[in-house]
Amino acid sequence: MTELLTLTNDQLEVKISTLGAEVQSAKNLQDGFEYIWQADKQYWGRHAPILFPFIGRSNENSYLLNGQKYAMKQHGFLRDYDFALEEVKKDSAVLTFVSNAETLEVYPYDFTVRISYQLQGKQLLISYAITNNTDQEMYYSLGFHPAFNLEGDLNNYRLNVEPQTNSLTELLIDPAPFRSGKEAEVALKDSSLPVSYPMLDAGLRIYDAQKLREVTLVSGYQHAIRLDLSDFPYLAIWSPEEKHAPFLCVEGFRGLPDQYGKVGEIADKKGEQVIAPERGEVVSTSISFF
Repeated sequence: MTELLTLTNDQLEVKISTLGAEVQSAKNLQDGFEYIWQADKQYWGRHAPILFPFIGRSNENSYLLNGQKYAMKQHGFLRDYDFALEEVKKDSAVLTFVSNAETLEVYPYDFTVRISYQLQGKQLLISYAITNNTDQEMYYSLGFHPAFNLEGDLNNYRLNVEPQTNSLTELLIDPAPFRSGKEAEVALKDSSLPVSYPMLDAGLRIYDAQKLREVTLVSGYQHAIRLDLSDFPYLAIWSPEEKHAPFLCVEGFRGLPDQYGKVGEIADKKGEQVIAPERGEVVSTSISFF
């Protein structure tokens, strides 16, 4: 049964659902501002889903593993399963999901995903401990897809990147939501990328973030957020195409959508991650709320 957890400290109140271990609210206790999109289905009915074991859409909604074809829906399946509560405290929680008969049909690995949330001042610290419980290499992608409320026109927002740089490499999308396989250099001014509805009307934007440490969404309005990208080699931004929605997704990707074309081997996919047999890895991030 799905539960909604509430974590608090003197700065923030954060709500997390056991369904998908999804952050559903992050409220500033000083002024009541809600940072997280509240899932109005007119625009988009989610808040901050975790994408696993795939990001984006696969060609023919399928992939190959050692020549065998498996079905895989967009963004994988983890966001649609309830997690078990391992530990809950006033300002922290640990949630766990273990593979099951349903997941094995589409993703033939025994695995465990353990997600930890911890409030620390104005930060929400997040870690994803992914364990491969099989005797073969496990290929996966992991994405964090939070949507942040806007206080006004998106055209007044920008993304500041650290460390500072004069440009970003964009992985072009065509046709959406697939990658074309082409790249382009995007010039920045003062290490800042302006965002707008026109730039997102054709679909998400993906940037190479391997040299970035963090990105901050700022504007002329009162509030801002900062996302840690240290463990995520790609940055994506998205708002529903041609809807002028009052939110922007700023996302860390550890993996990529398919390049448009034929169904391919998962091991050959650009950006794919791999965990050795009977091993695990921990991926960390944080959101700072200002």
